Amino acid sequence: MTVGDKQKLITEIVGQVLGQTPQLDKYFDWFINKHTTDHFGKWYSTIDSIFFTLNGDLSLNKSKRTQYLKCDAFFAGEYNFIFEFDEFQHFSSARLKSLELYPTELKFNFSIEEWKRKCVLHKNRADRYRKSKTATDFNFQGGRTSQRAYLDCFRDLLPQEHELRPTLRINEFEVEEIFSNNKESCLKLEKLLKTKLNF
Repeated sequence: MTVGDKQKLITEIVGQVLGQTPQLDKYFDWFINKHTTDHFGKWYSTIDSIFFTLNGDLSLNKSKRTQYLKCDAFFAGEYNFIFEFDEFQHFSSARLKSLELYPTELKFNFSIEEWKRKCVLHKNRADRYRKSKTATDFNFQGGRTSQRAYLDCFRDLLPQEHELRPTLRINEFEVEEIFSNNKESCLKLEKLLKTKLNF
């Protein structure tokens, strides 16, 4: 099963378990590809530190074309959270560095320690993934990997600053045995969600 197909399947099952159709085209005014004080508020110093730790170029960041970012899915109403499905390439050395800079008071709907452990296990493979790719504000070999880690932080830091609940993350290793939407898969996802959702 390809990455995109697995993401689609898991998102569908999560929606079925929650009893809500996921919104796949949700945009927010504050969810753009640059970090600003207006959008990040009290978390600005955190994202700024992460950006420089990942060797980002601030002048290029400020001058690049502003674009809205998309989340994998959004669940509204009583849930009110962004959902992200993390494939192996999200568990890079850059992502580990960024996670280590997260404030202790930040809330999560996933285990931050488990994500760090997954980074340690999979960073070599993740770092090799499209290693030659650069990004506008991470203009070096491996820059696309650093940019991915940087933008993953947006999905963790921004929502709580804008009246959303903490982002829910599921990674591909947690659902390796799920290949179809059936009763057994729904039960497994229901059990997994109960360990993640803190409300």
